[in-house]
Amino acid sequence: MKIELAQQAADLAAQKFGSTEKDKKAFFLVVEFLEQFPERLSHARGKVPSPDSVDFYIKLADKFFKARQKVDGPKPPETVPDDMVSYILEVYFDFKQQDLDRIKREHLLSMAAENIVGALLERYIGSVLEDHGWVWCSGNFIKAIDMIKKKSDGSWVLLQVKNRDNTENSSSSAIRQGSTITKWFRSFSRKNATNWDIFPDEETRSLLSEEGFKDFVKDYLTKAKILDGNKI
Repeated sequence: MKIELAQQAADLAAQKFGSTEKDKKAFFLVVEFLEQFPERLSHARGKVPSPDSVDFYIKLADKFFKARQKVDGPKPPETVPDDMVSYILEVYFDFKQQDLDRIKREHLLSMAAENIVGALLERYIGSVLEDHGWVWCSGNFIKAIDMIKKKSDGSWVLLQVKNRDNTENSSSSAIRQGSTITKWFRSFSRKNATNWDIFPDEETRSLLSEEGFKDFVKDYLTKAKILDGNKI
C-alpha cells in the first residue's frame, strides 16, 4: 500500500471532517483492499486522478470520511406528485377529497423514510462491528460491497447489505456472480420477520439485533432533527 500517500490524505480529511484514528485505520484497510482488487473501485464521472498521486487518495478519503461525519435526516422527494394517483384513491378506494392532500403528504414522508433505511442499516452495522475487524465501506466508491473484513490468513470477507430481500438491482447481482461477495438482507418482503439471526458472521451476529438497530436509528435521527431544525 502507498502508505505515505494514504496517510497524507487521511490526515487532511481528518482535519476537514474531524475524523478519528479509528476512522483512519478503517480507511487504510479499504485502501489496502482496493490495491489488491482495483477493479472494485467505482469511478465517478469526470477526470480521475492517477492512482499514484496524492490527489487520488485525497478524493477517496474525502468521500470516505465525509460520509461518516455527515448526518442527514430523511428528505422527501422533490418530484411533483401525480394528481391522478389522488384521483384514483378517491374514485376507486373511496377516500374523501378533503383527505387527499394529507395522504399525498404522508406518502411523500413515507417514501423519504423508506429511502434512508438502507443507509442507516449500513451505519448501524458499521458502528457495532468496526471494533471486531469489519469495516464499513463508506463513501460509495467500492462496487457492490458495503462491508469488508480481512482474515488472519490474508483473505477477505466481502459483504453486500440490503434492507429487504427484494431490494437488489440487476447490476449489483451481476457484479457478485463468480465472486466471494456474500449478500445479506435485514427483512423479508412477504412476511413480518427480520434476518439478524443468520447474519453471515457467527462470531459477531449476537451483537446485532432489531432493537439495537432501532436504538441506533433513534439516536441518529434525533441528532439529524436538531441539525435540520426539523424542517420537514
